[in-house]
Amino acid sequence: MDPHSTAPAAGTDALTAQPGLGDSAGAPTATGSTGTAAARTTVLGEGTAAARSLDLSGLRLSGAPLSATPLNGGDDLVLMGRAEDVTAVLRAVAELPGAREIARPEPSRLRVGTWLRRTTGTGSRSRLRAALRDAGLSGSVTARTRLSSLDTAARTRLLLAAVTLTGTDGISHLVLPSPLAGVPGHLRSGLRTALLRAVHARGLGAVLSTDSPVDAVVTGARIIELDAEQVAQAGDARTIFGMPRGGLSAALGGANVMSGLARKGWLSIGHSQVRRRTELDGKVYLAIPTDAVTLSLDEFDPAFSGEAVFEVLVVGVRDEGSTLQVRLSPVDTEAGLPLVADVLDASPRRAWQAVAEAAGGLPADAGDSLPTDSADGPQANAAENRAEASGTADGAGTSADGTGWALLHLGLGGSVPEQLRNLTVGARLWAEVDTERIHVWPVEE
Repeated sequence: MDPHSTAPAAGTDALTAQPGLGDSAGAPTATGSTGTAAARTTVLGEGTAAARSLDLSGLRLSGAPLSATPLNGGDDLVLMGRAEDVTAVLRAVAELPGAREIARPEPSRLRVGTWLRRTTGTGSRSRLRAALRDAGLSGSVTARTRLSSLDTAARTRLLLAAVTLTGTDGISHLVLPSPLAGVPGHLRSGLRTALLRAVHARGLGAVLSTDSPVDAVVTGARIIELDAEQVAQAGDARTIFGMPRGGLSAALGGANVMSGLARKGWLSIGHSQVRRRTELDGKVYLAIPTDAVTLSLDEFDPAFSGEAVFEVLVVGVRDEGSTLQVRLSPVDTEAGLPLVADVLDASPRRAWQAVAEAAGGLPADAGDSLPTDSADGPQANAAENRAEASGTADGAGTSADGTGWALLHLGLGGSVPEQLRNLTVGARLWAEVDTERIHVWPVEE
């Protein structure tokens, strides 16, 4: 399970299986109701071939429906989350009456024209040429071009051509597995718009998967996030990313997501000593940003405020975009929390900030373009104290090797090589959570 994931572990009847969903490597398999790591899905009930809406209530994950609300023709649905779960659900959706899957072709020796005819049932050469032209593939790409000669963007354009050629009889939705994966950013926006426009022009809706928050926002569709063989949450993009509950939304938001309990004005997280004031009451979800954790080799580092410093073990080191992160496990679960924390920020924006500070201060409009965690009140003063203690205030934090600007915790070492030596699996560190930056929301939302 993803380390960010907070979806409860699947039970013995997590997902049941529909015969015929496929038994290829990595595919869902029918293994009864004993619950396995492979995602499994059941389709219940029958529908008509001419259905103009898609009933998702028969797709059950851990005993609960994928969605109690049907998808009307023209409505889109975005699936996000753990790859195994998303793949299983997409295949099950494609089996529903009214759905048809069109997957972007993989590189092979198959010719473009042959793939289009097999996928769409269209044999007209003139229609094939027109579809290739309209998808932006005229010129060097013809019906005789092999799929292995096409790059990712060109194969996505071929998918677009297939959408325009596909018949709509008895179909309300096209299932499009990760149609934009790997497409370069400067082409992605145009292809996304063209693909959705082609689907909607035929009076259809799309059920597509993605791990891109931009896709989710621009599509404007209902989103279902899947994690640990369950629906982690469903809603619009603001809900999914603003109140993360699954592994993907947590990772995209740069947060540790977990559950807690609010009672008598205090939020408690498990048995840990990490607490904060809250006006909520009852069960809650909470998100701790990965950059809201202070780390040091020294328990009494001045960078700590002293509220709840706890010892942790490094159990993993990984890259996450432009950030280097560590996975941490508390030595004493009665004191600390399992966390993912940022230790190195190699983003160009942080480098810009370091250059501007070294040149005599940030430009007048820096607040509009550079990230800041500044705030008024005691928490802002505490942050300033931590920065001074770590040697990162007023343009400090440079190192002999010139990489000091990227360090987030000088208590772990004064240079990147030194910190890497200290951040091996099994290393013991001290940690403190900035409790003012914990985001909390009720479970029922």
